[in-house]
Amino acid sequence: MGKMKEMFIQQMDEEMSNMSDAEYQDWLNSQKDDCCGGDCHCEGESVTQKESQANYDAWWANLTDEQKQQLYEEQESYEKERMEREMDIEDRMDIEDEMNHDLSFGK
Repeated sequence: MGKMKEMFIQQMDEEMSNMSDAEYQDWLNSQKDDCCGGDCHCEGESVTQKESQANYDAWWANLTDEQKQQLYEEQESYEKERMEREMDIEDRMDIEDEMNHDLSFGK
């Protein structure tokens, strides 16, 4: 994920956490007004699996080969970054475990 997107998400999280329940509900309602121009199921209609699959298939069919390739590359990049982060976390946990073991050894 790009830095700008991360910053945007962080800013939105901060703004949401400072909202009262009433403000949050107002914000949700404002998003429904312009999220899809009323052409979705955000007003309580449930979408069937068949409709969902048909919508996805139509969306996918409208993409060019270049757009499909770009989506694939973005997903690959995301997965690689996610795996690297997980490995970094595991490495840090291993180091912390070793340090804690070393510290407790002298007691």
